Amino acid sequence: MKSIPHRTSDLFQVPRSLWKRLCLFLIALSPTAALASAPTAYVESASVKIQPAHALPQAPNKTISISAARNEFEPFQIAIHGGSDGLRNVSASISELRGPQGALIPARNLWLYRVDLLNVTTASGSIGARGVWPDPLVPARDETLEESRRAFPFDVGADVTRAIWGEVLVPRDVPAGDYTGTIWIEGDGFSAELPIALTVYGFTLPSTPTMTTAFLAWLPNICQAHTGDAGCGGWATAATLARRYAEFALDHRITLSNVWVGQDHTQDWSGFDATFGPLLDGTANTRLSGARMTTAQITGQRTVEKFRSWAQHFRDKGWFSRLYDYTADEPPYGATFEEIPGRVQLAKEADGELDVLVTTNHVDTTNHGLLDLLDIIVPLVNHIDTPEGGNQRSAYDGFIEGGGRLWLYQSCMSHGCSFGGPTPGVNWPSYMVDVSAAKNRLMQWTIWRNRISGELYYETALAFSANPWSSVFEYSGNGDGTLFYPGTPARIGGEGHVPVASIRLKMIREGIEDFEYLHLLDTLGARDFAESVVAEVMPTAYSAHDDAGLIEAARRQLAEKIVALSGGSDPGDGDAGFPGDEDAAMGCTCTPTPPTPEPTPEGGETCATCGTDCATHECPTCPKDGNGVTSCSGCSLDSKGSRRISLGTGLLLVLIAMGWFSRRRRRRDRQSSRES
Repeated sequence: MKSIPHRTSDLFQVPRSLWKRLCLFLIALSPTAALASAPTAYVESASVKIQPAHALPQAPNKTISISAARNEFEPFQIAIHGGSDGLRNVSASISELRGPQGALIPARNLWLYRVDLLNVTTASGSIGARGVWPDPLVPARDETLEESRRAFPFDVGADVTRAIWGEVLVPRDVPAGDYTGTIWIEGDGFSAELPIALTVYGFTLPSTPTMTTAFLAWLPNICQAHTGDAGCGGWATAATLARRYAEFALDHRITLSNVWVGQDHTQDWSGFDATFGPLLDGTANTRLSGARMTTAQITGQRTVEKFRSWAQHFRDKGWFSRLYDYTADEPPYGATFEEIPGRVQLAKEADGELDVLVTTNHVDTTNHGLLDLLDIIVPLVNHIDTPEGGNQRSAYDGFIEGGGRLWLYQSCMSHGCSFGGPTPGVNWPSYMVDVSAAKNRLMQWTIWRNRISGELYYETALAFSANPWSSVFEYSGNGDGTLFYPGTPARIGGEGHVPVASIRLKMIREGIEDFEYLHLLDTLGARDFAESVVAEVMPTAYSAHDDAGLIEAARRQLAEKIVALSGGSDPGDGDAGFPGDEDAAMGCTCTPTPPTPEPTPEGGETCATCGTDCATHECPTCPKDGNGVTSCSGCSLDSKGSRRISLGTGLLLVLIAMGWFSRRRRRRDRQSSRES
């Protein structure tokens, strides 16, 4: 047999070592390897807190599917997983939303935020957990001054997940139906397009909630955080900050009822009226048009003369029904039970109809003979419904029937004020950072179910006296008494000082909007249905859970029932007034005109310019760089991934063909050698 000659010049001869290297190269290009190591953007519920170790789902959701009533805020959340190498310079932009009959929700009604992190070194009592937790929401465009801020870009570490928060405010005048848009995520060597699908329900939420709120804000702390001086260097700066925080709070459906603290307004009411009058009248610069404060707390010296001045001025302005005196806090600690009658007498001498408030419960008020003296009783959520004593709500029926009001509040008792915590298996609603967003949202469900008319919270800026960006730990809880962050230019960029929201503040707003759904069903005669839904979500005040999906499914049930019962009419259109108040002028509403096409620098794309019927709320010209209005040019993550996979597949086919030709050539050579 003749030997087969070795032809080193054969172009199709592939040495075994080269085959090994080519196989390793193909493995690196394979879809499984590419997806395992590449950064990923996907959708997560806004009621889920995304920590850095948040697990990447096997089948990530790539579509933002949300629903909302008119005049409702609805949040969403994008998770960014950094992949094995991390991702640098992440940024995001968002389009307008287009709906039926050419309806438009302009990009100025949508906001994006970087979700910042807090390192929790001490857990909130027995219910929290140490670790890195998301909470501050740094805006790309702030809601107060509409300045560009430093939300983007940011970096995502290797095998780490970070989050981008978004929210939309549905205009009051858009038709019900389905709206679509796009959010674009960019990073170094990375891009993704995620579609937005919004369903707008055919009913409208009021700008001023039907649930009364009195959330306190210690203005000296706000001044300290923003200016380094507890007095802000003067009342003018203090008043500006106070109004910005109060407007911001109204857009989160809560009232900062004592935000004017620190100044004696009784000597001259003109400054008070100029600064805070619009907040009480519904003409302030809020995103919720016409939003009004639901409560107003007397501050300053406790004298009959001062109280009489407050009462008379509020009567003259038509605000009196919202005025109250915080007579005693948690007796016997803030004041003794024996001191309360004298304090009540002072208030009633100033004005016999001035409401007096005490944070206590029916047992203590009855035992100390105070029930007939008080106008507003505020028990702890831990006292309204207990595992040991059952539901206590009926004990207040006589007080309410006599004209009294019942509010509710939560405190460190929900996590453990100094040591220990709730009984195992007992879970109260909580505003702490290191608990689930679901627990942050459920307080208002308990308030509605127990037919309670309002909520008190003792402070919203407690940690501002130090540095809340590094810690909000007070009274054994992370976030106890702090719901805002100070948005200083040094911290978030821009020029003006503004409040920054926490995820917990957003969840409180979600809870209040849930309350409005329940209230609408009550007015439509479907309280029994609403109570059956609430019983599935929050059967007792101490059964707060972590299941965001359960809350969201229940909310959809409520919305669908409202739509079905309303028969095409809008049962929620308009804001209720306050008993005893004169009608106040409502704030103006920005009404966008149809978009006007304009060529962009990129060519071929268009940009919308929106107009308005309100001179003080001029809509800006939409940007021409793809941020919010134009279609992004370039490839998405999916298209790039497809190209990468296609390249790998193509190379594989080429190499297979080379090998096939090589084998055929060698067979022909062997055949020729045998024949010769």
